Amino acid sequence: MSRLRRVVLAVFCGALTVAGLVFIKLGGPELFRRPAAAVAAGSTGSAGRIRLAVLGDSNNQSYHDTLLLSDPSLRGGTFRTTTYQWTEILARLRGDQIDLGEWGAWGTSKYRAYADEAFGFLARTPPKDDYRYNFSVSGATCNQLMGHPSRQAIRLVKLMDTEPQAWRGGIVLIRIGEADFGGQEVLDELAHDANARRPLALIDACTRAIGDAVTLIRKRHPDTYVVLVEAIGDANWTGDYDNPHFASHLANVVAGIDRFDNGLRKLAAADRHVYFLDDRPWLNALWGARDDRGRPLNKTLHMAPGWAITMTLGDDPHNAVLADGHAGVVWNALWAQHLVTALNAAFGFRFKPITDDEVIAFLQPAFTASERSAAPLPAASAKN
Repeated sequence: MSRLRRVVLAVFCGALTVAGLVFIKLGGPELFRRPAAAVAAGSTGSAGRIRLAVLGDSNNQSYHDTLLLSDPSLRGGTFRTTTYQWTEILARLRGDQIDLGEWGAWGTSKYRAYADEAFGFLARTPPKDDYRYNFSVSGATCNQLMGHPSRQAIRLVKLMDTEPQAWRGGIVLIRIGEADFGGQEVLDELAHDANARRPLALIDACTRAIGDAVTLIRKRHPDTYVVLVEAIGDANWTGDYDNPHFASHLANVVAGIDRFDNGLRKLAAADRHVYFLDDRPWLNALWGARDDRGRPLNKTLHMAPGWAITMTLGDDPHNAVLADGHAGVVWNALWAQHLVTALNAAFGFRFKPITDDEVIAFLQPAFTASERSAAPLPAASAKN
């Protein structure tokens, strides 16, 4: 064999070896797993705080991300500086007890993440400004908990593996599914047929993906708690109230939501370290339920003098929902308050409850900004 052929053969074999290693690394998260140095050292948590990681979609991703959410019209528009997502509020009000990780620019392109992962480095994608333990990505579907490109649960667990002691008694919250079956097209199918194949397949696939993520987390970190939050409510479906079949269509949608929620309940019932947080009673008490014909009985929330928050769309804090369809700052502040109470009740944590006065004080800058934007401009002085 000539020297040139030997060189070509060596290069070819080397390329095959690298490709094989990449395939194995990406294909099986449990293969070739080695404990990091921090594991042997038995590193402890951060100053006694409880670590909280988050997996999911845009309902959990921080609003003040300017990398992935670079469009200035998103997440509050002109009010964005005073519009916060629930993790951002939790970090500000209970950051002394709950550790969401350092705020920063985390993540790379998906191709860089594949390469990092293949060679044994920590990886995450896409790049975004967020807390280190918040792996949620806007638009993420349930299959991205375990599958490409995000592999949220797999990559979070690899990060947790570097400091296992710090995650003993920690929490992983999972809220995802809206991008799978919460869109109008899918819900319309479900509304017209409670047994529609595609919506039910999406719901069941989402439940399985969440179950796989829970299994991975609990296998690697048996002392870590998992909180499962429902993905959508019946308000996601905007049906025609004047349709004589509206009530039956709504019942079909609710049955589909129940199917998903009951799947999460089943996961929680099988493991005392897993808790299903049912939002619907809280939401109905806060914003109103429906009448016997299915029409919404929306409430107006009065939190302080001049603060009337209605179930309307808009970036001003007097609206419950932002113009881009995400929860407004009032909704998120009250949900953070609700979450702390739920965690204490579910797992016996001793987080200091977030008081109404704290919520109002936190929201004050948002309503001050609203008042300033509504104030008439002073008349310009005449020039001679």
